[in-house]
Amino acid sequence: MSKRHQYVDLLASLPALPVTPFGREPLPISAIRLEHRLVTLSDAHRDTLEALESLLDWRHLGLELSTEAYIRCYRQAAPQLAEHGVLELVEALLEQRSLMTALRRRRRGDPAPSLGETWGFGPRLAHISAHWQAPLFGVGPVFPWLAEAREHLEHDRPRKLEGLLLEEGWRRLDRARRHDRFDFREVVIYWLRWRLLAAWRRYNAEAAERRLQADIEQGLGDYETLFSGDGN
Repeated sequence: MSKRHQYVDLLASLPALPVTPFGREPLPISAIRLEHRLVTLSDAHRDTLEALESLLDWRHLGLELSTEAYIRCYRQAAPQLAEHGVLELVEALLEQRSLMTALRRRRRGDPAPSLGETWGFGPRLAHISAHWQAPLFGVGPVFPWLAEAREHLEHDRPRKLEGLLLEEGWRRLDRARRHDRFDFREVVIYWLRWRLLAAWRRYNAEAAERRLQADIEQGLGDYETLFSGDGN
């Protein structure tokens, strides 16, 4: 079977993902079942998927990992990702993160990154630094979502910001699909889109839990001490 159709059976076995990531329906396939389906990947592709996951999931890297160390990890993995045709998918996600990093740094009052400083990803880092005081770093036409992201950040609307970034990532991955191909790249796109779905549902669940806890604490008032042992 040609590489173009290498994973016809695998992709055909995966349930369709929803049109929008913001629905209330459960995930179409669980993490365990998806992992089970992916065992049919070749050893080389499985290694590449694990390398990709290590770049996107900070739990694999440790919370104390510096930007410089992270970029070293990226550069080590980049040739492997490029060989299997998925590097540009990762680069787009990392460039989005870099733009958000720039917005947050500038909001804190940080100066523009110095020449040669390692702080992000993408071909526009020098341009962003040179246009640090421009409202959208001079790249607004390239990234139409950036203006709205800045507004959400400046007005402390984290849920709307997360939703915007997720939706932009979803659209980008949808545009990257090639409906006449059934290769490893298409498997990775499905996997990345599934991760976005899972992340949004997890974000909503955690937010709901925080709201519930706040409601409980507000409702208990002084009665909270009745059960804490501190009411004497």
